[in-house]
Amino acid sequence: MAHSDFFKTDSRGRTTLFYAAEIGDMETVKAIIYKLAGTGMSPQRLALINHKDKKGLTAIDIAEEAGNDEIAALLSSEKGRMEFFE
Repeated sequence: MAHSDFFKTDSRGRTTLFYAAEIGDMETVKAIIYKLAGTGMSPQRLALINHKDKKGLTAIDIAEEAGNDEIAALLSSEKGRMEFFE
Protein backbone atom coordinates (compact mmCIF):
# COMPACT_ATOMS: atom_id res chain seq x y z
CA MET A 1 0.00 0.00 0.00
CA ALA A 2 1.37 3.40 -0.97
CA HIS A 3 1.63 6.05 1.73
CA SER A 4 -0.93 8.20 -0.08
CA ASP A 5 -3.43 5.33 0.26
CA PHE A 6 -3.36 5.75 4.03
CA PHE A 7 -4.98 9.17 3.60
CA LYS A 8 -7.80 8.04 1.29
CA THR A 9 -11.19 8.53 2.88
CA ASP A 10 -14.58 6.93 2.45
CA SER A 11 -17.95 8.68 2.31
CA ARG A 12 -17.79 9.24 6.09
CA GLY A 13 -14.35 10.84 5.85
CA ARG A 14 -12.67 7.87 7.51
CA THR A 15 -9.33 6.34 6.62
CA THR A 16 -8.13 2.76 7.01
CA LEU A 17 -6.66 3.79 10.38
CA PHE A 18 -10.17 4.51 11.69
CA TYR A 19 -11.39 1.03 10.83
CA ALA A 20 -8.32 -0.72 12.21
CA ALA A 21 -8.70 1.28 15.44
CA GLU A 22 -12.41 0.47 15.61
CA ILE A 23 -12.02 -3.30 15.27
CA GLY A 24 -8.96 -3.45 17.55
CA ASP A 25 -6.44 -4.49 14.89
CA MET A 26 -3.24 -3.37 16.62
CA GLU A 27 -0.97 -4.90 13.97
CA THR A 28 -2.59 -2.89 11.19
CA VAL A 29 -2.61 0.30 13.29
CA LYS A 30 1.13 -0.08 13.93
CA ALA A 31 1.85 -0.98 10.31
CA ILE A 32 0.07 2.14 9.10
CA ILE A 33 1.49 4.70 11.51
CA TYR A 34 5.05 3.40 11.54
CA LYS A 35 5.27 3.47 7.73
CA LEU A 36 4.69 7.23 7.83
CA ALA A 37 7.30 9.81 8.77
CA GLY A 38 7.02 10.82 12.40
CA THR A 39 9.51 13.66 12.28
CA GLY A 40 10.14 16.78 10.25
CA MET A 41 8.26 20.00 9.67
CA SER A 42 4.90 18.36 9.03
CA PRO A 43 4.98 14.68 9.98
CA GLN A 44 2.62 12.50 7.96
CA ARG A 45 2.03 10.27 10.98
CA LEU A 46 0.74 13.20 13.04
CA ALA A 47 -1.47 14.39 10.19
CA LEU A 48 -3.08 10.96 9.89
CA ILE A 49 -3.60 10.59 13.65
CA ASN A 50 -5.13 14.10 13.79
CA HIS A 51 -7.38 13.51 10.75
CA LYS A 52 -11.05 14.03 11.59
CA ASP A 53 -13.98 12.36 9.91
CA LYS A 54 -17.14 14.22 8.89
CA LYS A 55 -18.42 14.03 12.48
CA GLY A 56 -15.20 15.58 13.81
CA LEU A 57 -13.88 12.35 15.30
CA THR A 58 -10.32 11.06 15.10
CA ALA A 59 -9.12 7.44 15.07
CA ILE A 60 -8.33 7.94 18.77
CA ASP A 61 -11.97 8.80 19.43
CA ILE A 62 -13.16 5.77 17.46
CA ALA A 63 -10.78 3.43 19.33
CA GLU A 64 -11.99 4.80 22.67
CA GLU A 65 -15.66 4.45 21.69
CA ALA A 66 -15.05 0.82 20.68
CA GLY A 67 -13.26 0.07 23.95
CA ASN A 68 -9.89 -0.45 22.27
CA ASP A 69 -7.97 1.40 24.95
CA GLU A 70 -4.56 0.00 24.00
CA ILE A 71 -4.88 1.38 20.47
CA ALA A 72 -6.21 4.71 21.75
CA ALA A 73 -3.23 4.91 24.14
CA LEU A 74 -0.73 4.12 21.36
CA LEU A 75 -2.18 6.76 19.02
CA SER A 76 -2.38 9.34 21.82
CA SER A 77 1.20 8.61 22.82
CA GLU A 78 2.46 9.00 19.25
CA LYS A 79 0.46 12.22 18.85
CA GLY A 80 1.87 13.68 22.06
CA ARG A 81 5.41 12.67 21.24
CA MET A 82 5.29 14.28 17.80
CA GLU A 83 3.59 17.45 19.06
CA PHE A 84 6.18 17.77 21.81
CA PHE A 85 9.07 17.62 19.33
CA GLU A 86 7.46 19.96 16.78
